[in-house]
Amino acid sequence: MLIQGILLGISLSFMVGPLLFSIVQAGIERGFRAGLAVAGGIWFSDVLYVLLVQYGMEALTAVTSLPDFRLWSGLAGGMLLAAFGLGNLFFKKTPGLSPEKTGGSEAAQAGTARNRDMQNDPDAGLPDAKHRTYFAYWLRGFLMNTVNPFTVFFWLGIAGAIIIPNGWQTEQILVFFGGMLGTLVVTDTLKAYAAKRVRHFLTPGHIQWVQRGIGFLLLVFGAVLVARVL
Repeated sequence: MLIQGILLGISLSFMVGPLLFSIVQAGIERGFRAGLAVAGGIWFSDVLYVLLVQYGMEALTAVTSLPDFRLWSGLAGGMLLAAFGLGNLFFKKTPGLSPEKTGGSEAAQAGTARNRDMQNDPDAGLPDAKHRTYFAYWLRGFLMNTVNPFTVFFWLGIAGAIIIPNGWQTEQILVFFGGMLGTLVVTDTLKAYAAKRVRHFLTPGHIQWVQRGIGFLLLVFGAVLVARVL
C-alpha cells in the first residue's frame, strides 16, 4: 500500500499541467517560499479530497451525479485558469529592482544594497505585504486544484479503481494516501527550490517573459478545459 502510494505520487509529480507551471512561476517570481505557498495550497486541497473520499464518499458521489456537474465545474475551472492566465499576461509586474534616485556615492551604495536585498526578497522590510503575497499564492494553488472537475473525478477514480476493489480498511487507506501525498510534498518542494535556483540566473526581463509564457499556457489550459466540457 505504501509503495503503491509512493509510485502513484511519483507518476503524478511528472505530469505537466497548470499546477506545475504555477509552482514554477511563483518560485521564479518570489523565491522558494512563494513556490512552497502555491504547493501548500495544492496539498491542503488534496487533503480535503482525501478526507472526502475516506469519510464522505457518498456525499462526493452525490454531488458529482448532479445534472450538468461536469459542465458547470468545468466552466468554473476553465474560467479560473483563464483569469490567472490573463492576470499574468496583462496585470503582472516583474518583481525586483526599483529605480533609485541617488544623489551621491553613499546614496548610490545604499541604493545598490537595497536593490540587492529586493532581488533576494522583493518584499524585504514589508512583513504584512509579504504575508499577503504568500497567502495569495497559497490561495491560487488551493483554488486551481479544488475548482477543477478532473481533480474530483481523479479522486473518485482512485477510490473506485484501487481502494474499493481491495477492500482496504481505514488504516490501509491512510497508509496509501500518506505515501502518495508525502511523495507529492517532497517533489513539489524540489520543484519550488529548483525554480528559486533558476531565478538567480534570470534578469527582470527574463522573469517577465516567463510570466507571460506561463500566463499564455494557463489561458490555453483554461480554454481547453472549457472546450472539453462543452
